[in-house]
Amino acid sequence: MKKILLLLIIAVFLSCETTSEVKYGGIFTGGQNSYDLQQGSIEYASIIKNVVLGYADGNFEEIIENFSDSVTRIEPGNVYKVAPSVERWEGFRENFDSINRNLTSVMAVKVNDGLTYVDALFSQQVFRDSEVIRSRNFERYWINHETNKIVNIAFVSEEYGDEDED
Repeated sequence: MKKILLLLIIAVFLSCETTSEVKYGGIFTGGQNSYDLQQGSIEYASIIKNVVLGYADGNFEEIIENFSDSVTRIEPGNVYKVAPSVERWEGFRENFDSINRNLTSVMAVKVNDGLTYVDALFSQQVFRDSEVIRSRNFERYWINHETNKIVNIAFVSEEYGDEDED
């Protein structure tokens, strides 16, 4: 009887499921971890995937729906600017004939209960007249949980040529 009771107690303990959120990494300011990072939602990753690929397709109205009323664009060197309006985005389209983007990865990371960032890594070919400009791109989008809208964009881009042109 004691063995059966012991087996039942062990079975109950083993069947208990704890749902603690796994934390990994952090955002460091001043040398200290300010936020513990967690896995973000697939929904946010999907939004950013659609934004990145939608830009190449010229779906600016659809893209802008995912932006909050004021979006900050952070350029390399921590230069902050206001992100362009949909009208200005459509104006960018005049600078090229077409864009081809190959998405490598999209990863959502939850910073806290109010904010997630989503990293997108992709390569891009911009076609203009008879010229092709190739680049590798990293973009980070910050999404506010309350509005589910993009509030910040940071990006780094590096142009590269054909491997035969060494």
